[in-house]
Amino acid sequence: MDIGYDTAHIEIESIAPERAHLPITETGYRSHFTSPDSVAAYGGPVAFVEAWPETESQAPDWRREERQRRQLSLF
Repeated sequence: MDIGYDTAHIEIESIAPERAHLPITETGYRSHFTSPDSVAAYGGPVAFVEAWPETESQAPDWRREERQRRQLSLF
């Protein structure tokens, strides 16, 4: 089906550990539509998928959540 523009569909799922929380998804799974040009600008789908969570992991909210997840609690 031709819808008049190109799209790229990427599915990301954490596998070790399975469905682990990631900077781009709380469920460990993400379905994402973007343009092929965006994917090509990163050098292909693998580089795109590697760069996206890396970039999002620098956000203050993610860093705070990550610290809280790693902090042990006695209660």
